[in-house]
Amino acid sequence: MTSIDVVAPPRDVLAWSRAMIDTPWKAAIASLPDETREVVEHHSPDFSTSALALLAADCIGDATRAIRVATALELAFQHEQLHADLMTRAVSRGHQPSAWVEFGDDRAVSAADALISLAFGQLTKPEVMILNAALLSVVDGYVQEVEMDDRDDVDIAEYLGVAAAKHSTLTACACELGALSAGGSRSQADHLREFGDDIGLARKHVDDVQAIWGGATVSGSPLYDDLLHRRRTLPVVAAMSFGTDVYASDAEPHELAARIEEAGGRKWCEQQAELLLARALNHLRQSGPRARAADELFGLAREVTTARCAKARTPAPAVPSQSTAESREDRTPA
Repeated sequence: MTSIDVVAPPRDVLAWSRAMIDTPWKAAIASLPDETREVVEHHSPDFSTSALALLAADCIGDATRAIRVATALELAFQHEQLHADLMTRAVSRGHQPSAWVEFGDDRAVSAADALISLAFGQLTKPEVMILNAALLSVVDGYVQEVEMDDRDDVDIAEYLGVAAAKHSTLTACACELGALSAGGSRSQADHLREFGDDIGLARKHVDDVQAIWGGATVSGSPLYDDLLHRRRTLPVVAAMSFGTDVYASDAEPHELAARIEEAGGRKWCEQQAELLLARALNHLRQSGPRARAADELFGLAREVTTARCAKARTPAPAVPSQSTAESREDRTPA
């Protein structure tokens, strides 16, 4: 997918990350009341956020010095996912019903609040301030998104700004705190923060592509869920910026997907993911990392971004013949 040559990581970095933080993560979760812990354990974390923190630390020095911040960032990421599903009313995540669908809004909110309290409890005061700034950026992204939904004059730059605020700040924070915990300089931490920022936005481009063309097997969400709910995701916004009014008619979702692809929305997102990955590599190199750790960190970045585009290349089947409104009703719980 990308023209950058990458040496395959010599170890499974996600399994390594999980092994590193499994004990402190489980200890943190075990401190929760049973009903709250049940919600938290409903979705298994993929440990990619903690892996970014640990590998960023490994680029600078000793990864074990970042176990505490990696655990905190994994908890914070789970907190953000619970809130994201609530805000978007996403009915599934990772091939399972979303937590709010399974347990209700109140329990999902309480679990999210508990997770962020656990995350802050892992950190020093300066680290809390960095994580808190990242979370405030996420909240600001949601506020801006709500405001933009009521406007027709929003350009693609504004959407990219919101996407970055919502989806890049935690990955950037993970890389920054990982570097600092290992004794990195301010310059090294800044470069690794920029690396994480680019990776987060690249991942968002790929997530939005998969949500339309990947199907439930790849994305873990109902087929065409974003189109059924008329969401302005990045492929949609790109197609609109190229002159295609995607949601101008009551076309079926598979017809909307074809319209977006024909307008160039899918290709643009995939190209942007590649460009962001290349920019991230430049920041990684400027941080002066250790070679093996840098190879592993970039390998992970590629795996969660551009490498996933190929999995969405198989054409998804058309939805059964029914109106869009009926489709929405069937897929959204009461």
